[in-house]
Amino acid sequence: MKKALFAFAALLLSLSIALPACKNDNNPSNPPTPNPGQWRVSYFFDKQDKTSNYVSYTFEFGSNGSLSATNGSQTWPGTWQTGIDDSANKFLIDFVGTVPSALSELEEDWRIIAIEDASMHFEHTSGGNGDTDVLKFVKI
Repeated sequence: MKKALFAFAALLLSLSIALPACKNDNNPSNPPTPNPGQWRVSYFFDKQDKTSNYVSYTFEFGSNGSLSATNGSQTWPGTWQTGIDDSANKFLIDFVGTVPSALSELEEDWRIIAIEDASMHFEHTSGGNGDTDVLKFVKI
């Protein structure tokens, strides 16, 4: 009985030390950021699957908030930034000037679901009709 109690106490002590050290990637005070480099859209849903609209695009995310989208020989500059809105981590995409409709559809304040080393997952809920758009990138 004493051994079991001692083991239980040791377990509680080790958890109390280990748990505060765990990283919370959804901490609104420190939104995650993408790894710099080239990415592609692996999934885009806006009322229907529109992933095929992005097959020929590559996206370059810079560590300084710069962004460019390239489709063949054309490139469109833009920016990305993270922030907090309604206690949620947000990812904002903005392109400069006139862009193809596929790129303008990405210009939203996306809720960050996950930003990992080689993948990113965002969602945006429309204020008008409540539909949820989904955007996923994978690193090239």
